[in-house]
Amino acid sequence: MAVPRVDVDPPAPPPRLVAVEPPPLPRPPAAVPGARHFVRTILKFGLAQPLTWASSAALAILLPHFLGDANLGKLGFAFGLTLITGQLANLGVSVYLTKEVARAPERAATLAASALAMRLPLSLGAALIAIAVVSVGNHGDLTRTVVLILSAGILLDAIRAVVQGTLQGLHRMTTLAAFPAITGAVYAGGAAFALTHGAGVVAVAAAYVGGQAAGLAVSAVSLWRAVPGLPRPSWRLCRLLLIGGLPFFVWQAALAVYGQIDSVLLSYLTNDSVVGWYVAAYRIVTVPIFVPTVLMTVAFPALSAAAGDSARFNSIVRRAVQVVLLTTMPMALGIMLLPDRIVHALHWSDSFQHSILPIVLLAPSFPLVAVDMMIGTALNARDRQKQWALTGVTAAVLNPTLNLILIPYTQTRFGNGAIGAATVTTVTELFMMVVGLWLMPRGVLTRDTGVWALRCLGACLVMTVLVVLLRDANLVVPVVVGALAYVAASLSFGTLSLSDLRGALRHLVSRADHAEAA
Repeated sequence: MAVPRVDVDPPAPPPRLVAVEPPPLPRPPAAVPGARHFVRTILKFGLAQPLTWASSAALAILLPHFLGDANLGKLGFAFGLTLITGQLANLGVSVYLTKEVARAPERAATLAASALAMRLPLSLGAALIAIAVVSVGNHGDLTRTVVLILSAGILLDAIRAVVQGTLQGLHRMTTLAAFPAITGAVYAGGAAFALTHGAGVVAVAAAYVGGQAAGLAVSAVSLWRAVPGLPRPSWRLCRLLLIGGLPFFVWQAALAVYGQIDSVLLSYLTNDSVVGWYVAAYRIVTVPIFVPTVLMTVAFPALSAAAGDSARFNSIVRRAVQVVLLTTMPMALGIMLLPDRIVHALHWSDSFQHSILPIVLLAPSFPLVAVDMMIGTALNARDRQKQWALTGVTAAVLNPTLNLILIPYTQTRFGNGAIGAATVTTVTELFMMVVGLWLMPRGVLTRDTGVWALRCLGACLVMTVLVVLLRDANLVVPVVVGALAYVAASLSFGTLSLSDLRGALRHLVSRADHAEAA
C-alpha cells in the first residue's frame, strides 16, 4: 500500500490512505525449445511415417485400380469443393490459436473453448453451402452423395483444428505425430475393405470421414489430459481470435482456392476422367509432403516464442529451409525421372498413362511448396501474416485465371486438360516463393542459403546420371542407387555432414537422461 503525497492547508483533515494496486508482474518469456526438442519431435513424426507411407501407398494403388479414372475424378471434385467451402469455418482461428497458446500457455483452456464456440456454428454453415453448390450444379446423384458425406468431415475438421492448434502451441507433438498415421490407417483400411468387397466411391468417402473421426478422438483425449476441462468461452477472447485470425484466414482461404480450384475447374471444363488423371498424378507427387509438414508443425510454435530473438529465429528458419531442400529436391527429381515406371509399378489401368506428363509437371512444385511452407511459417510467426495473406490472395487470382486459359487449351491441343492444371500449379508455387523471399525480413535467408541450395542441386545432378543409366532396370535398383549416390554427393558437397548426424544421434541418446531429470 502506498501513501500519496498531498499538499493541504490547515485545518484540513489528514489525507486518507489510498490502496494502490501493484502493477502486474511482467509475463515471463515463453520457453523456446532447443535442438534436442526438434530432433526428438521429428523422430516421433518419423516413427509414425511407416504407417502413413503404407496407407498412402495402399490408397495410391487401390483408388485408381478399383474406382477408375471417372469415379476418382468425382471423388477429387468432392474433396476440392468441401475443402474450399470448409475454409469458411476457419477464419484463421487455428493458426492464431497456436501462436497465442505458445506465447501464453496458461490461457490454453480458455482460448480453446472460445475457438470451439466460434468454429462449430461456422462449420455447419460451410457444410450447407457445399451441399447447396452441388445440388444446383450439373452433377449426378453419385457426386451429390459423396459431397454430402464429405461435408460431415467439415464439422470434424473444425474441431480437429482447434484441438491440434492448442496441442501444437503447448508443444505436445506426440499426438500430432500419430494423427496422420491413425487417420491414414483407418481411411486406407476402410477403403480397402470396402473396395475389395464390391463397394465404390461412396464407401471410400465414408472411410475418409471415419479416419478423421478416429484421429480426432485420439487428439481430443490428449488435449483433455493436457488441459483437463474447458471453461466457458470468453467472448472477449472470441473477438481477439476473430480479429487476430483474419489475416491467417485470408491466407488459408487463398491457399484453399489456389490449391483446390484446379480439380473443381477441371470438372467443369473437361470431364470426370481428366479430373481422375490429375488427382492420380497429384497423389503420387504429394506422398512425401510429410517432410515440410512435420517441420512446419514443429517450427511454428518455436518461431512464435522466439520472435523477439532475431538470432535464434533466423537460425531456426535457415535450418528448416535447408532440411526441406535437402530432402525434397531428390524426391521431386526421382519422381520426374521415373513417372512411367511408378505408374506401371502401381498397376494402374492403361487410361492412367495420361497421368505421366502431369506427374512430371507437378513434381517441381513439391520443393517449391516445401520452401513456401517454411517461408509462410516464418512470416506468420514474425507477425507479417498480412503481407503473406495478400500474396496468397494474388495467387488465388492468378491460379484460376491461368487455369481458365491453359486447361481448355491443353484439353483441345492434347486431349488432356490435366497438363494445363499441373503447369499452373507449379507456376503458382514459383510465384509464391519469389514473393515470399522478397517479404522475408533482412538477414533471415542470406546469400549463403542460395549457395547451399545450389550445392543440393549439384548433388541431385550426380543422382540424375545414375538414375537415367539404370531407369530400365527393376524400379528398386535406380531408386536405391540414386539415393545412395545423393547421400554420397551431399557429403562431398557439404550439404550433409557426419557431425550433423552425430549431433542428432547424441540428442536422441540423451533422451532417457533428459526424461529422468524431468
